[in-house]
Amino acid sequence: MIKYFFKTVWHFDAPPEKVWELIKDARSMPEWWPGVKRFEILSKERDLRPGCLIQASVKGLTGDLNFELEVSKAVPCHEIVMLSRGDLMGQGVWTLTPDNGKTISTYIWEVTTTGKLMNAIGSVCKPVFIWNHNRVMTAGFKALEKRL
Repeated sequence: MIKYFFKTVWHFDAPPEKVWELIKDARSMPEWWPGVKRFEILSKERDLRPGCLIQASVKGLTGDLNFELEVSKAVPCHEIVMLSRGDLMGQGVWTLTPDNGKTISTYIWEVTTTGKLMNAIGSVCKPVFIWNHNRVMTAGFKALEKRL
């Protein structure tokens, strides 16, 4: 397995409450976030709260990455922690910090890959996979910023 550590910091000209409103509407992510193919809440509860299960799929360079997320912590307008299983194993922590009426958004994504192809070429292609992750995150930032 190849380990990855990503830290993405975004700055929004909106308070955390407005950013949270868009994040918590997880079902709509594939409609506005390029690269996100599926983000389906499997639990009866439609909100992102502890125990919520999400089936996710993102477009990768070697094919789709499919994984299940389980929300382990959710503090509205502040933080969401999700555990990942499947093609990506690990944890994501998304924190919203108020900053004079604006928001600093920090996403920490610590995962390992489980797919044979990703692991076989990962040591050589890791910089390209990191580049692709950053490209998808930049597209997400731009799309989220437009929605605000």
